[in-house]
Amino acid sequence: MSDSVRPAGETPYVHAVEPPKPVWVDLRAVFPVGAPRGAVPEGLDLTGTVPGTLSTWAATVTGHWVGWVTFPLGTPGEGATWHHQWVLSDALNPQSD
Repeated sequence: MSDSVRPAGETPYVHAVEPPKPVWVDLRAVFPVGAPRGAVPEGLDLTGTVPGTLSTWAATVTGHWVGWVTFPLGTPGEGATWHHQWVLSDALNPQSD
């Protein structure tokens, strides 16, 4: 079979993770903001590692892998909102059982 012809629904560069897997998301790798420019205690904390849920892997045109991840992002003491986005695999680590 030619590489340009694939059975319907087959996409080798996208893989569903069933069931979704718990991961740790390194926010420093997701949001590489550089050196601090000052202190804003009420600002978003983009420096930690937060729990997330990985539901899909996909390959990029550059050969990197990204995961579709849901994770919380918030202000210390103010709660968080849930974000869903592609995250480079380097920023993800599996959670231990």
